[in-house]
Amino acid sequence: MEIEKDVILLMSQGDKKAYETMFRRFYPKVHRFAIMLLKNEEDANDVCQLIFMKVWNKREKFADIRDFDSYLFVLAKYTVVNYISSKHILPIDIDTLSGNYPDSVSPHEDMVAKDIQLFIDMVVENMPQQRQTIYRMSREQHLKNEEIAQRLGIQKKTVENHLNLALKEIKKSLYVMILLPWHWV
Repeated sequence: MEIEKDVILLMSQGDKKAYETMFRRFYPKVHRFAIMLLKNEEDANDVCQLIFMKVWNKREKFADIRDFDSYLFVLAKYTVVNYISSKHILPIDIDTLSGNYPDSVSPHEDMVAKDIQLFIDMVVENMPQQRQTIYRMSREQHLKNEEIAQRLGIQKKTVENHLNLALKEIKKSLYVMILLPWHWV
């Protein structure tokens, strides 16, 4: 969803009508993206307000931006991450995410891997509590299904069902995030 360069230029110069044009064009897409990640309408509304306040407050910088759509996507992504961190929705420390990659991995690939891990953590955090617990025991504590069932006092089949549902949800969310282009969100 491209926006005309002259609209962005006018907005960067403080033109409120140009800002309104940009807002009307991009708000629905940004809002859908925020809801997809946060799974909460009120939080998505808060994040969108932050994003568009940032756009207005930093409007002068947009005169030099070549791809406003991409810039807005990056701004939205990091605003969601910061919002989650500030609300303590996820107990996440980006520095502790797995950084043990072979020397052949580029900084970009490392950043993408960390973004994907962060996204997976966000998806897991929005799962029902028992599914979160089972997934984390399996993937983070590396416990076998029998051990998880025994520790939680549930059937092994229940553990398997929760893991299957968790993996399906993660795969579905990753598909939406990675395979579908930003303009489809």
